[in-house]
Amino acid sequence: MEKKYKILIVEDDPLIRTIYLERLSIDEEIEVDTAVDGLDGLNKIKVNTYNLVFSGIQMPNKTGFELFQDLQAYSNLSNMPFVIFSHLGRLEDIQKARDLGIKNFIIRGSTTPDEVAKKIRDILYNNIVEQVNTKQYKILIVEDKPEIRSIYVDRFGQHSAIIIDEAVDGVDGLNKIKENTYDLIFSGIYMPNKTGFELFQEVQKLKDKKHIPIVLFSHWGKSEDIEMARQLGVQYFIIRGQSTPNNILNQILDILNAQDKTYQLVIKKESQDYSKFIESFFGEDCIEYKYNDGLPIKVILSKDVKPYNFFIELDCEDK
Repeated sequence: MEKKYKILIVEDDPLIRTIYLERLSIDEEIEVDTAVDGLDGLNKIKVNTYNLVFSGIQMPNKTGFELFQDLQAYSNLSNMPFVIFSHLGRLEDIQKARDLGIKNFIIRGSTTPDEVAKKIRDILYNNIVEQVNTKQYKILIVEDKPEIRSIYVDRFGQHSAIIIDEAVDGVDGLNKIKENTYDLIFSGIYMPNKTGFELFQEVQKLKDKKHIPIVLFSHWGKSEDIEMARQLGVQYFIIRGQSTPNNILNQILDILNAQDKTYQLVIKKESQDYSKFIESFFGEDCIEYKYNDGLPIKVILSKDVKPYNFFIELDCEDK
C-alpha cells in the first residue's frame, strides 16, 4: 500500500525512539523517519517533506522547543503539525508549550503508545479536513487544583475544534458562565467557595444557560457523589480514576456532537392518547399548553454512538 503520510520522530533516547518507531510504523498509511536530536531533526525537515513532527523536549544540540521555534521562521514549515511529548508533563513545560503556541502536548507517563498513535492519526486526519469542518466549541473547565486543571486545559485544547476557558472554583465559574457563551462546562466537585454540585444548581436557575451540558468529574467516584448527581439530575458524571484524559476528551466530543441533534417527538393533539400521555409524564399543568405541532417536549440525543442514549426535556414551562 502506498504511504499516505510521512512523520518524523525526534528523540535522543534510542529506546524511546524505537518504541514509537515500531508502534507508529504498524499503520500502513504512515511512513516513519527518525532524528537523534533537534539539530538532526531540523536538517532532515529542511530536505524532506513531512506531514507531522513528533518530538521530545530535552535533547542535546537543540531542544524540542528550540526546534519548534526554528520552524516558525520558514513559511512553508510553520503550519506543519508539531507534537511535543514529555515523560512527566511538568507544569513549566506545559506552560512554555502554550506560550510558544504548540497545540499538541502529550504526557508519555499517562498515555500508552497505542493512545499516542491514535492521537497522531487524529491530528493527521484533522489537518486535512480542518478546512471542511470549521465548527468550534467553547468549553469552560472549572477546577481549583492547578495541576489537574492544566492536564485538561492542555488535552482538550489540543483539539482544533475546541476553545478553552478556565475557572479556579465554582464562584469564578458561575461568574464566567453569566458573562460568556459556552457549549459545555467541565467541572470538578469539591472546590472552595462553591462546589460543582452547587454550580450545577445555580446554572439551572439561569433560563438562558440551563441548556448547557454540565459534565461533573470525580477522581474516585464515591457512591454518595454519584447518588447526589442522580438526585440533582446531572446527566454527565465522569470518574477520572477510571478514564485517561484521551478517553475523557472522546466522551466530551460525543456530548458536544450530540447537542447538534435534536429530535421532536410528535403526537397530534387530536389523538386520544395526548392528554393521558402529557398528564402521566409531566402533570396536568401541560395539558392545556398551546403547542401547534405536537408534544411540548424535546427528545435529545445525548450519545451519538451505539447504543444510542436519549433524554427528554420538558418544554412547557413558563408558557
